[in-house]
Amino acid sequence: IGRKINLLVAFASLMAALVSGLSLYALSEYRNKSQAYEAAATRAYQGERLNRLVTAVVMEARGIYASKTSDDAKKFGDGLLKNLTDMQSLLASWSKAVPETQRAAFDKMTAQAKEFETFRSETVRLAATEGPQAANTQGNNEANRANRKAFQAAIDAIVDADKAELAAVTASLASFSAMIVQAVLGLTALGIITGTAAGFYVANRQISGPIR
Repeated sequence: IGRKINLLVAFASLMAALVSGLSLYALSEYRNKSQAYEAAATRAYQGERLNRLVTAVVMEARGIYASKTSDDAKKFGDGLLKNLTDMQSLLASWSKAVPETQRAAFDKMTAQAKEFETFRSETVRLAATEGPQAANTQGNNEANRANRKAFQAAIDAIVDADKAELAAVTASLASFSAMIVQAVLGLTALGIITGTAAGFYVANRQISGPIR
């Protein structure tokens, strides 16, 4: 009788261990997928913020072009240089989180950012030393606008890749969560059904029957 009861206890313990193991696996995988989601979301946000900084630089440059004197242009130049500094900090932070699959595109975009920074710094210098008209001649032209659009297109391409990864991770999280819930429920139901059936069988056929 003792051996048979111990067998039932061992079976119940096995089912509990299986459910616990599945739960631990689910927690580990969910954490990994959540980290991937957070990383992709952060990179997408950084790309969008870089785009906003580029737009801010352009707006400050327009302020320089519209200024009458170098003194009038100074406040716009100061704002432009601050935005360029913020871009440098953002790119340095973003670079640490770029996956290898995006590294080549990111490095190319970073080179474009450096060219953009050099060009716009020269706009500020010209406004201060030669006047807003010289800055306008240097910066307010179709060639410069085409370069800026190409730079922002490179940013958008990386952001789109991060958004696509974000969507994929989101779908994977939803699918994984549904699968784990079904697995836990199925394993629990299996344990209850087989445990109850085994308990009745052992109790009636292997213990009470022989005693009677």
